[in-house]
Amino acid sequence: VGADVFGLASAQVGIYFAAPAVGYGVGNFLSGRYSVRVGMTRMVLWGALVTTTGMAILLAVTAAGLHHPAVFFGMTTLIGLGNGMVLPNANAGMLSINPALAGTASGLGGAIMIGGGAALAALAGVVLRPGSGEMPLIVIMVASSLASVAAILWVIRRSRALGLPG
Repeated sequence: VGADVFGLASAQVGIYFAAPAVGYGVGNFLSGRYSVRVGMTRMVLWGALVTTTGMAILLAVTAAGLHHPAVFFGMTTLIGLGNGMVLPNANAGMLSINPALAGTASGLGGAIMIGGGAALAALAGVVLRPGSGEMPLIVIMVASSLASVAAILWVIRRSRALGLPG
């Protein structure tokens, strides 16, 4: 997107890629600081909502005609922020269900994350064609972030139904 859609040089793309990393660092800080007080599932929900909100805003401003790399990559800071809140808590939750199966859970969770990321990258490669702009990628990001909100809401609902701590 940086090179093909916005015509950025590789050095500029590298600089813009710092945006999600900064967001991720802040999200990790928030996770470390507040996860015990807030709870794992609630922190995952908040992180997923941050990501979804950021992507929805990006979708709206792009649909309104604002096409600029600073807008696109600036809003990806919220992806990083949300992921920094989600990933540590989701991984901790995944491993805490049954300590005897922590290795299996870790392997399966990693496989799902890598496989899901690969599938979404392949999908992005299919829909991002010359002249398509950044909108197809934004739609994929909005859809996947909405799926993450739905997934954590399902986990919260299931945990409550089973009487597990949230």
